[in-house]
Amino acid sequence: MKKRVVITGLGVVSPLGCGIETFWNNLLEGKSGIAPLSSLDLSPYKCKLGGEVRDLKPEIYLGSKGLKYLNKGTRFLGSAAKMAIDDGKLPTDGSLSEQMGIVIGSSLGNFSETTDYFYEIIRNNPSELSPMLSYDVALNSSINYVSVIFKIRGLARTISAGFTSSTDAIGDAYKMIQRDMAKVIIAGGVEQISIDLYLIFSIRGLLSGLDGTKEASLPFDRERNGFVMAEGSCVVILEELQHALDRGAHIYAEIKGFGTAFAGGKKYSEEIRVRRAERSMHEAMEDAGVKRGDVNLISANANGCKVQDAVEAKAIQSLFGTNNNTFSVSAIKSNLGEAYGTSGAAQLISTVMSINTGLIPHIINHNSTDPEISLSLILEKPLKKEINYAIINNRDYDGNNSCLVVSKFGE
Repeated sequence: MKKRVVITGLGVVSPLGCGIETFWNNLLEGKSGIAPLSSLDLSPYKCKLGGEVRDLKPEIYLGSKGLKYLNKGTRFLGSAAKMAIDDGKLPTDGSLSEQMGIVIGSSLGNFSETTDYFYEIIRNNPSELSPMLSYDVALNSSINYVSVIFKIRGLARTISAGFTSSTDAIGDAYKMIQRDMAKVIIAGGVEQISIDLYLIFSIRGLLSGLDGTKEASLPFDRERNGFVMAEGSCVVILEELQHALDRGAHIYAEIKGFGTAFAGGKKYSEEIRVRRAERSMHEAMEDAGVKRGDVNLISANANGCKVQDAVEAKAIQSLFGTNNNTFSVSAIKSNLGEAYGTSGAAQLISTVMSINTGLIPHIINHNSTDPEISLSLILEKPLKKEINYAIINNRDYDGNNSCLVVSKFGE
């Protein structure tokens, strides 16, 4: 019999605020974390907006010792992990060290620090460089840092699967606990905005406003024209059910299923990409033992890109039927922007809060209906609704589709 996996802690560092209460209240109030980017000089470039983390005080969570050697992403992840550990009331004395793991997804990790470090090696005599310059430049350095300071010795994994990285990390952690590889796992994602990533996304033609139209995050809107990049770290505490019950943990929700399917990127037709996106949802529902009529909420990947949103909408319509009002569709990237490798974790946390409060945030910035999209979108104001089963969709531009099914505890 498979072990059951529950969520017992939440940690959020995001453009909408740091801490679950601030994040959730701002979502419900329809606030936007998107503003002109202040950390980059974008004067030579067309797109100016982004979802930056602006109010984090990492010393509150990590102390001040050694903080100056940590890059932005490591500060994000370390702070989010401490929030989740505290929220889950997990011991920090090392008594859970051997039973605890960490699995974190990141699309590009510390890419800017890595390239800067190698530039310094090329430009200067390597023997004259401070060893501390190399302390936090690898893709897995943030995860290793968190493992050390929180005495995690069970397992440590870094998942880099593009925009689905955090969803895949949570899915992998869920399967690891089912296989009794750990009792408790910190799972989620981390990303940071940098000029390197800005240029990569700009060159690929993915950013909103590149075509001269208005910059905005417009999920499923007829005028959508690309995504607004964002950053942050969102993590959850996944725990084996009996372990959580034995220590009297508060249980937010239960992970019921995980599915993934690869479509092969842009060279494949839209029809194939729709089928693969549909398959990831179908696999997750099969894994969960959930029927179509059981689903009350879909947290959509929708980030405002023309083709991506259309493919996802068609996959949902194909699996559930058009004009199906048994479930509602939310899209929080209208508030947050696209944080690539950590977006799926942010969607999961929002969904978990909806399960616990009975409120679903509405899609902001939605001004015009796309006639090809026939979904029960939540517009204008939050929706009050009981949620028993929910789906979290996450998609990558190079073909990966990942999906989680989460339920109210006890369903």
